[in-house]
Amino acid sequence: MGKYFDKEKLDLLKAQFDTAEYDAEQAEPAINIGKNQLLGLMKVLRETPTYAFDRMSNLTAVDYKEYFEMVYCLYSRRFDMWVTVKVKLEHDNPEVESMTQIWEGTNFEERETYDLMGINFLHHPDLRRILMPDNYEAHPLRKDFVPLEPKIEGGVLTWHKQKSMS
Repeated sequence: MGKYFDKEKLDLLKAQFDTAEYDAEQAEPAINIGKNQLLGLMKVLRETPTYAFDRMSNLTAVDYKEYFEMVYCLYSRRFDMWVTVKVKLEHDNPEVESMTQIWEGTNFEERETYDLMGINFLHHPDLRRILMPDNYEAHPLRKDFVPLEPKIEGGVLTWHKQKSMS
């Protein structure tokens, strides 16, 4: 993969978005942005010819117990350049704008992140489970995950909290 986004461009973005920050000591610093400015930043990174980040190579979420962090890896084919964008989300109500508004290809990755981590993607065109059953109420990759016990009730598979071992 090509070169990393240069710090001069990071400074320009920081001047444009007041919640944007990066660690200047890092060789390849991620852009940390407030969730209210994320969509605007991503549009600028995609649509501005001097950036031209036309590909979202992946997205994921990290559970830090106190908060979630969404991580987006962007790539510009025009400049053979990449950058990482991160945004913190509240642990009690993790929601963020869907990037399908900019990169349609994020549809399945956002659905997977919703399914396994419980991140709600606002304005997603089809936000529903992709791996777990529709009636499964937990999110298996969260740090506070407790597996649910399957039970058949009236011919329907349902999920319940496990009974205490004590």
